[in-house]
Amino acid sequence: MRKPISRNRRRGAALVEFALIVPLLLLLVLGIIEFGVLMMHQLTLVQVAREGSRHASLGRPVAEIEQRITNTAGALPNHEALQIDLSWSSNDGQTYDQTLGDIGAGEENDALPGSLIKVTLGWPHQLITGSFFSWLSDPPADTVPLRAEVVMRRE
Repeated sequence: MRKPISRNRRRGAALVEFALIVPLLLLLVLGIIEFGVLMMHQLTLVQVAREGSRHASLGRPVAEIEQRITNTAGALPNHEALQIDLSWSSNDGQTYDQTLGDIGAGEENDALPGSLIKVTLGWPHQLITGSFFSWLSDPPADTVPLRAEVVMRRE
């Protein structure tokens, strides 16, 4: 007749199983949190670019457009690191080789009515898990560069 497994041996087996599963569950939970925050920041960055592009399409001066972008980016941590590039195209979006500037005393921007204005934003997302998911960026670092581009026609 077989001898029944003792209670201590069953507890030991449960402890080993727990020790094998917990790191996987922790990795999964941290990954979900990191990905969620990363996507939230990406969506915020796109919304900020959209606000700036809308402001630019109305013909506002560059300083006012940049101020609007910085004010809207207040939801991003470390929004001072935001990189802003404003350009416009007169050839229906084939090239955006003209930097957005102002006409005269800064009353409106110099994009021609009907041309396309592109607002490009770059921002370094700080990983909340530190270097745990550093392989997400190239080269591996504690930040992942996020980028958003929005194009609107100048009215």
